[in-house]
Parts: sequence; structure tokens; C-alpha cells
Amino acid sequence: APDDLPPDRRKMDPPTEEGFDDDNELTFVKEAPEVNGLVEQIKDALEGRDPADGTSTISKTVFHRIQEIVERYQEYPTLLDPHLDKWILPLTSVLRREAHKGSEADMVLVQRASRVLHALASVRGYKTVVKFFPHEAKDFEPVVALLVRSHDVGSLATNMEETDELGSAWETRATLILWLSILVLIPFDLVTVDSQVTTNTGIDGAAMAKSGGQQEAPPVVLRILALCQDSYLRDPGIVRDRAAFLLAKLLTRPDMPLALQKFLVWATDALGGQSEYSEQEKMFIVPGIVRALAATFKLGKRSELLEVAERLWTNARDLADSPAAKASTLTRKLACKLTQRIGLLFLKPRVVSWRYERGARSLEDNLKRAMIISQGGDADAEERKKADEAAKEQEEEEDWDIPEEIEEVIEALLTALRDKDTVVRWSAAKGLGRITARLPAELGDEVVGSILDCFLPTENDNTWHGACLALAELSRRGLLLPVRLPDAVPHVASALAYDVRRGPHSVGAHVRDAACYVCWAFARAYAPEVLAPHADALAPSLLIAACFDREVNCRRAASAAFQECVGRLGAFPHGIDIIQVADYFSLGSRTKAYTVVADHICGYDEYRRRMLNHLCDVKLIHWERATRELAARAISIVGRRDPEWIREVALPVLLDRSLSTNLEARHGACVGAAEALFALKNAGEPCVEGELATKVTSLVTAIEKARLYRGKGGEVMRAAVNKYVQCLASVSQPLDKGPGPATGPKSLRSTLLASLEENLKHPTVDIRDSAVSAMGEFAASYMVGSNPAAGAKRLIVKLATVLREDQNPAARRGAALALGVMPREMLFSYVPGFAAEAPAEENTDAEADPEMIPAWRMALEALKAASIPEEDVEARDADARVCATKGMAGVLCRMANNLVEDDYAATSQAASEVISSLLTCMEDYCTDNRGDVGSWVREAAMEALPGAISALQASGLELATARCATIVSALLKQCAEKIDRTRASAATALCAVLRGRESDNLEPLPDVPGLDRLLDAAPTEERLAASWAVPTSAYAALTPLIVADGSDPLAAYRADLIEGIVVSAGGVGDSLGKASGGALVAAVKADPALQETVANELVDLLSRRQGVDRVTVPLLRILDLLFSSGALTSVAPAHPDPPNAFAHTLAENLRAELKGSRDVAKLCHGVQALSHVAALGPNVVNSDRCARTSGLQGILALMVSRYPRVRRVASEALYVLLLGLDEEAAGEGIEAAIELLSDTRWDAELTTVKPERNKLYPLLGLEAPAAALEAAKGPGVKVKVVDENESYAALVGSA
Repeated sequence: APDDLPPDRRKMDPPTEEGFDDDNELTFVKEAPEVNGLVEQIKDALEGRDPADGTSTISKTVFHRIQEIVERYQEYPTLLDPHLDKWILPLTSVLRREAHKGSEADMVLVQRASRVLHALASVRGYKTVVKFFPHEAKDFEPVVALLVRSHDVGSLATNMEETDELGSAWETRATLILWLSILVLIPFDLVTVDSQVTTNTGIDGAAMAKSGGQQEAPPVVLRILALCQDSYLRDPGIVRDRAAFLLAKLLTRPDMPLALQKFLVWATDALGGQSEYSEQEKMFIVPGIVRALAATFKLGKRSELLEVAERLWTNARDLADSPAAKASTLTRKLACKLTQRIGLLFLKPRVVSWRYERGARSLEDNLKRAMIISQGGDADAEERKKADEAAKEQEEEEDWDIPEEIEEVIEALLTALRDKDTVVRWSAAKGLGRITARLPAELGDEVVGSILDCFLPTENDNTWHGACLALAELSRRGLLLPVRLPDAVPHVASALAYDVRRGPHSVGAHVRDAACYVCWAFARAYAPEVLAPHADALAPSLLIAACFDREVNCRRAASAAFQECVGRLGAFPHGIDIIQVADYFSLGSRTKAYTVVADHICGYDEYRRRMLNHLCDVKLIHWERATRELAARAISIVGRRDPEWIREVALPVLLDRSLSTNLEARHGACVGAAEALFALKNAGEPCVEGELATKVTSLVTAIEKARLYRGKGGEVMRAAVNKYVQCLASVSQPLDKGPGPATGPKSLRSTLLASLEENLKHPTVDIRDSAVSAMGEFAASYMVGSNPAAGAKRLIVKLATVLREDQNPAARRGAALALGVMPREMLFSYVPGFAAEAPAEENTDAEADPEMIPAWRMALEALKAASIPEEDVEARDADARVCATKGMAGVLCRMANNLVEDDYAATSQAASEVISSLLTCMEDYCTDNRGDVGSWVREAAMEALPGAISALQASGLELATARCATIVSALLKQCAEKIDRTRASAATALCAVLRGRESDNLEPLPDVPGLDRLLDAAPTEERLAASWAVPTSAYAALTPLIVADGSDPLAAYRADLIEGIVVSAGGVGDSLGKASGGALVAAVKADPALQETVANELVDLLSRRQGVDRVTVPLLRILDLLFSSGALTSVAPAHPDPPNAFAHTLAENLRAELKGSRDVAKLCHGVQALSHVAALGPNVVNSDRCARTSGLQGILALMVSRYPRVRRVASEALYVLLLGLDEEAAGEGIEAAIELLSDTRWDAELTTVKPERNKLYPLLGLEAPAAALEAAKGPGVKVKVVDENESYAALVGSA
């Protein structure tokens, strides 16, 4: 293994080049060589060696790069351990060198190094990093001086850059304080290293320390105390925490008793309100003081601190109840921490003899115990005897002096267990564990009892969570004795399932997670024989949490606890087999946990009934609908292993609960009963009989009688009833066993069918879709039988009628989807066709019988008509067209399923018609206020197209080459669409038709023009088609398919491909336009022959799509892009060379497209396109077809547009155009035209603008149109005769 791997990872497989193992986890610091090189640069600069660039300073980027690399390992901090020594020493050397410089220290360099060291301390932990700091006595005073100097960094900066880099220098102070926390641990009196002692007294510090003459703390210590008290302890950031750590290390030294007493007096005064701090100052300084006191009490001697403990306990108690603590989580946590430290001061340090210890502390004792067990002896008897004797002796000898304050301390910690914040509860749990470890057995048992009392149903979730944490701490320390386990285990099992509803959600995930931690702690704390009696209670509860918990962290925590119990105890049945399936990754998916992991576990009898009962009694009444439905699905999978439980327990309970007044209970019971029936079918069991069968078949009727479709939850129950009917039909439960007649309009079958038909019309998607699924199963089970024609007449004719005539869009959607799930036996039946509308003059007295037609023909005709947008825009419904498209695919799929020879002709005919309709649907570009809703129809058509081609192939027909080219061309056009989702769907369909799809039995299309190059461009697999949603990936693959040679097979796709790219490139999306337009421009520029082809295609597209703004507006933008980028230089060269013949046609088409348009943006883009055409040279071959003349005419026409903005844009474009032409090209009047354009305000009134525009015609050498000359004459003045009595105002005026 590599040397730079941490010790705990060296036994693993070597990492990959990227630093990841097979599980995609980092295994080493892959940037270590780079950091080592940067550190070497720092070393070279410190040692005076010139680095490679010849400078002796350390670059800012060196420190920044190291910091950036270190911060990447926040989640893998231990990987830094092998490198800490090599990296920290050079960085601290920078601080060390600058500290010894005194007032000449470079604070900018200090700040840079401190930032890196602070990053290391933040990532790896300051207690680990500080061990690598130098700790020589000579550095003590310089570091303190450098710390003092860091307060004046604002005045030390020489420029703005240094001011910004230094900031407040809090990283410098945090790092220097951390360094001081190890420097104060030097193993001799601090007075010996204080130079001011010798300077002020003239006595050597070492001699003073030896004589004991020092009464006060050394000046350097007093300076540190002053800095901490006056500044650092009130800092709101990390400096406060580091200062508290420093004070604890400093004041607990043996030579600091006076300084400790002085600090304690100051701290107690500050906490007791005897100081002069304001309330705002207390908000910051109190947490610092409390943290420093807690750390001091942790490290100090009990004899020195006990005398102030009582006073501080009063302050700590008052602090915990203060308004400041109620408003601050940090204050409450620190108050709890201080409380437990004071409590530990009240009790003598001791290891109580009554605690439980697992095993022996020596290997020899363990081996002796194993030998006794192997010989059949009782290894624990002797140990118990010795333990009892030792306990008795110690109880008699020890003097248990328990102060009265201990009861208050424990009560305060028990109260903190109920705190609303986790960090406070966690601190209280650890405090209870530490204090209980110093109490006698009787008091310790009382603490355990108080914690167990927290598991009352009336307590809130915070109390349960705190109690779980406390139990885990007590068990880890051996303070929860085995005799208490029968009391604790039931509470832990209850906590594993704790879930309390609160409004629209529930609470309890943190409780369940903590309960898993308790189980994990039990496994590590107790011997197998101690915990074995409780395995039956813990194992099922852990597995239920691992499989069925809503939160992924709880499922994984339960799995980890179960694995720990199996590994250490071995008392859980089938534990090894289960943990191989219920691992960390398999439980990450809730669906997999419910359906796969739970199914495996229920294969063992010990767990099956507990898990099934939990699903039935708990999860099916869960507040979340998705959880209830997933639990029902789990019952259908797991329940097949226990049909007896389904019949005797699940179905009776769930059928009765389905009529409950509680919405969650009845919905879960309904879907649970449905899946329970399906579980019986999966188990190969017959349908239910007797009284249970009556209840099963009449449930829907009972729900409707109870009017549970109304009010709150009615929609939820509709979906549940649909699911129930679907499962009822899928198991073919006889319906003639229920109440009422077996057949007829009031029969149970008719009632269920009417319920489904009503739900088909519902506007809610999930209700409609569930009704469609149920309708398909119902028709197959109850409507086919011996007379499928009757079923077809009842269902297919009615659904087709609704689809053709019903004005309700929701009803049409449901009918279209329902037609797609009809059984093939009904589709091939004959039904009466729709009567043709007879002319009014014909005699209609005798109605002729309608012609009998195949049901599939009726269904397809209705679906094809419904997939076409209506003439009335207001009546259009995109969702109905989507459903009709899916319905066509469904009808064809069922016709092609299990084909017989007699059905080949009908299937091939239906497939051909469906393919044609799908190609028509792929041209649906309807829009509404939601945007391009036609894209939904296009995507549905593309999803259905491979299945339709597969059905055609199954019927024995092959597509012609021209038809194949049409299909591929349509797909390529969609592949170039501007919507990312649509491109991905088109790429998926294209890959399927070109490469085949095994799941649909689809063979690749054989006669596709240019197949080899299409395969190179298309995705290699359907799952990779999603990459075409990224514009850069799609258009880079599509533009090479545009060819110039008309005889090339790929030329068949050119027109549609260019149209798709134009619409995308000319859209409003910036990234999409850059990707598609850039790809097109690059392809056209690279091939001069392609320029003429693309230019002609654009002209044809403009003519073909005239008036379609969806295409023409992007096309105008693309023309501007192509001309501006010089991509058409071969067909439109610069003046004076004449352009290609396409230019005049383009100009004429542009003028025709812009004529009469009211879209201002479109007109402005048209001006730009016309200006490019007008800038071309004259046509010397045919002057009548001059593109320049036509372009100028178009611009001049737009200069008198009704829209001022268009007039202004047109005039500016013409002005720029004329400036770019010479006099010989434009005529003698160019200067006058330019002057006229600049002097006229073209966004003024039209009466002012038109005469000025008409003056431009002769100046530009153009003949003015007749309409312009007529307008120049001006309208004649008509005198209006006013009737004196025309208005009431006239009468008033005459009066």
C-alpha cells in the first residue's frame, strides 16, 4: 500500500489514479505531491534559497492553493493525518520567524500562513493539529507580542489590497491563541521565561521561581489574561473558543494558583451580575466565560476549585433559567456543560464497583475464562463471587459524602434532557453519565429510574430523544445494570417506532435514530448471555425500522445497530444472512427496502408476522399517502409468504377499517385490502369464499353508500377504489356471489363499471390513470367471457362516442386512455358503426341499420380525430391529444399481442394508419398560456413510434425506404428542437428505430438512407440519449448530417434538420442559441459548397413557412447571424461582386413575410436581414432581379411603418448601410441621403415622416412605388357640415 495512506486504510486495495476506491470513496490525498511542492517553496523561502522564479518572497497563491486543497477534505479529515507533520511545520516556521522579528513582522505573511493553519484545524480538529506546533520556551513571549500586534493590522496595511487581505485578522488571532495553548505547557515555571520580571526587578526569573518569591502572576500571563477577559472571551467567533481552551491550559498549571483565583473571582462576578457589563455585552461575554470555566473545571484540581463550586453552582443555575439562555441555544448548552462540571467537583473521583463490566481487562483472564467454559464449568460464578466481596468491602470502607447540591445538579440535567435543541440534550446525557459514574449504586439506580420515567406517552419527542441519549451513555459506561434491561428494552423498542402526527407532518425521526444508537450501545456494552433474553424484542423492532422507516438515516442506523448486535452477540436469528441483504446501500432506496429487503427478511418465520402486523396496523394508517401505498405494495409482495395471515387477519381487519371516519385509516385499508387480494393470487391461492367473499365484493358499494367520495379526502378515496377494483378484477374474484342480481343494470358488475366510468371523467390525473388501469383489468376479467362483442358494444362504442361528441375535456382524456387498454378480443369484435349523416332532402323515415365494423377501426378513427387540434382555438386541449396519442399506441400494442394469422392484415393496416397519425402528431406546435403544449403531444408520439413500428413488423410488413426516410427525418427534426426534454425523447426514439429495442421486439429499420452515418451520430444506447438534452452534445452530432450534395442519401433529411436547427438557433435562449447557431455557422463556414445549399434551403423554408412566426422569426435572426459572421461569403460576396440568384428571392420573400405584420420585434429583425441583402452588389446579369434594389425598397417601406420603433430601427440600418457604400455604388445622391437621414426624426408623426421618406427614392436612384406617390399628394380637404342640433353642447352654447 502507498506510504501516504493512513494506517487504518493501508490494508485496503490500492486506490485508483483519481484517489477513489471501488465504492467511490476517497482513499488518499491525491493532491499530496502538489502540496508537498508548495511546502518546499515555503521552506526554500525561509532558508534563503532562491526558488525557480528567482524571488525570495512567498507568493500569495501558494498559501491560497494549499488552503483550497485542504478544505476539499472536510468529509475525509483522517486522510490528512500522514501529511500533517510535513505541512504544519513549515507553516508554523513562517509564524515563528515573523514573531521573532518583533515590530518588523510582516503581518500579511502571518495572515496568509494563519489562514492555512486555521483551515487545517477546522478540517482535522484543533486538538489534533496543535500537537504538531513547535513548543519551545523561547517562542512564548514573541508569540504573545505578535498576538498583541495583530490588533493593529488596520494601521499596518500599506495599500487597499493588504487592507482587504488582512481584514480583522481573526484567523491570525485564532491560530496564535491555539499555539499559545501548547506553549503554556512548558514543564517549568513561567516566571523563568518572562523577560519583564528580570528587567523590572533585576532578579533572575529562575532564581525567583526557586525562592518562591513571586506573589503575583508573571506580567506575560497577566497580559494574556487581560487580552482574554477584555477582548477574546467576548468575540462572537472561533477566537472565543480558542481563548477558553488557552485559559484552561494556562490557569490549571501548578504555578498559577493566584492567577486562577483571580480569574475565578472575575468570572463569578461577571456571571453573578456584579460586573458593569451591559446586557448587550453579556450576550457575547457570558458564553465565553462559561466555556472557559467548564474547560478549567475539566482540567483543574478538585481541591483548588471546590471552594468556589458552590457559588458558581448558584450562578450556573440562574444562568440556565435566565431569559438569555431561553433565547440562545449556545448559552443553554454551555450552562449544561458547566452544571455537570460543577457536579463532578462535588463528588470525589472514583471508579464505582457496582458498574457492569463486560469481560476482563487482561488477556490472561479472558483465556482462563474461555478454558473454564470449554470444560463445562461456570466461568461467571467465581467472578460474581469476587465482585460481590469487593463491592461489600468497598461499600463498608468508602465514605459516600454526597452533597445536597448533587440532587439539584441531577435535576437540572434531567430538565436539560427535555430541551428543544439536540446539542443541549446531548450535553445533558453525557453529564448524567459522568455524574452517575461517581454515585453509589442506590442513587445510580434512582437516576436510571428517572431517565426511564421520561418514556411516558405524555412526554414530547424531545424528552424521548434525550432519554434515549442518556440510556446510551449509561450503557456505554456500564451504569445501566443488566437487572434494569427488562425495564429499558421495552421503552427502546417503543422508541424505535416513535412517530407522532403534528398537523400535515409528523415528528420522531430523531427519536428513532437515537433509539438505534441505544441498541448499538447495548451490543457493545453487554455480554451475549446478558442481552440474549431481549433479542426477541429488539431484533424485530430493528428490522422493522430498517425496512419500513420513512427516513433513510433511520433505516441505515437501524441496519448498523442490527449488524453490531449480530457481530458482537450472535443472538439474533439468521443475522448473518440478513445483514448481507439489509446493508447500507440497499436501504438507501425506500422502495427497495419495502419490496426487496423486507421480502427477504420475511422469508424467516421469526420475523414475518411482526413485520406484516406492523405494515397492517401502523404503516397503513400513516399520515403520508405515499407511505400507505408503499406499505400496501409491500403487503402484496410479502403477504404471499403467509396466505393464512391474509385471509384470517389482514382482510377482515382492512375491510372493516375501509369505512372508518379517519381518512388515513380508510384509504390505507382500501389499498391494503386490494393488495392483500393480489397477494393471495401471487401465492397461488383460490379466491376468497363465503362471508368474506361477500364483504370483499360489496366493499365498493358500501363506500359509495357511506358517501366517502364527498368532502375531505374524496379524491384520495376515488383513487383507492380504482386500485381495489383493479386488484379485484386481476384476481378474477367472482362477482355473482355478492348481494343483488348477478346480471342486469343493478348488478354488482354494472355498479363497479359505473364507478369506473365516473372516475374516468375526473380531471385529477392520478384518479383518471388509476381508473384507466382498473378499466383494462375489469374488461379483461368480466367483459370478455363468451361474448366479447357485447363487451365491445358496451365499452368501446360508448368510449368512442364520448371521445367524438363529449365537450368535457376530462371525459375525452379518460375515454382516449381507456380505449388504449381494451382487450384484444373486444378490439377484433364487430360493432355497429356510427351512422353517416344523411342529406336533409333525403327521406329518413326508414332508418337503415348501421354497418358492422371492427371495434379497433371505431377506436382508431375516434383516436385519430382526437389527436388533431380543433379548428376552434378555445376548444383545443393538449392533454386530450396526448391521451389520444397514447390511446392509439395502446390499441395497436394489444392488437399485435399474441397475433394469429387471421389478424395479420388488420394489424398491419392499423399499424400503417397509426404511424401516419404519429408523424402528424409530431408536427403539433400548438401553444397557449402555458407555452409550447404541443411538445407534450410530440413527445408522446415519439414514445409511441417504436412500438408502432414493432407492431407493423410483427404483422409481417416492412416499411418502404421512403417511409423510413420520412420517419427518421421527422425524428431528426425533433432532435434539433429547442426544448431539452424533447431532444432527449427524440434521441431515444431515434436510437430505438435505428438500433432496435429488445423489450418491444423491435428490429432496426433496414432501408434507411445514410444508415451508417446516422448510427455514428445517434446515441449508442438509449440510456445515453439523455445527454442530447445538453445543447452542445446534440448539435455537435447533428450538424455533420447536413450535406451539400443533393445525391447524397443524407440529403433526404436536410430540410427538416435545417428547420429544427433554425428554430433553436434563432430562439431567445442564450446558451441554446450559442450552441446551435455556433454549430451551424461552423459547419457552413467549413464547406463553401454547403453555403449555397443552406442558403437555398433557408429561402425555401421562408417561402414554405410564410406567416408562421414560430419559424420565420428565428429564421430572421439566423439570417442576421449568418451574414454577420461571414458564413455566406461564397453566395453573398462583399460589394461590388454580384450575389447568387438566391439573394433576390430572399429579399422578395422577406418583404412578403414582413408585409402587414404587427409584431414589432419581427419587423426589427426583418430590417436587419434586409439591410444585409441591400448591402450586396448589383446583379449585372439581370437588373430586374437585383437583390440590392429589392432590399432597399423593403427598408424604405418599413421607414413609414405604423410603429415608431420600427421606423427608427429602419432609418438607422439604412444610415449605416449608406455609410458603408462608396458614391459610385450608391449614386450621386448618397451624401444628400445620409444628411436627410440624420436630420429627420423618424419616430415622429407619419404625416411628417412620409414626405421625407419619399425624398430618399430619387437620391438612392430608386423608382418610388405608386402607393408612395399617391400618399405624397395628400388627402383632399373635406368640409364637414355641422348640424346645430347635433349635440347637447351645441344647444347649451346657443343658450
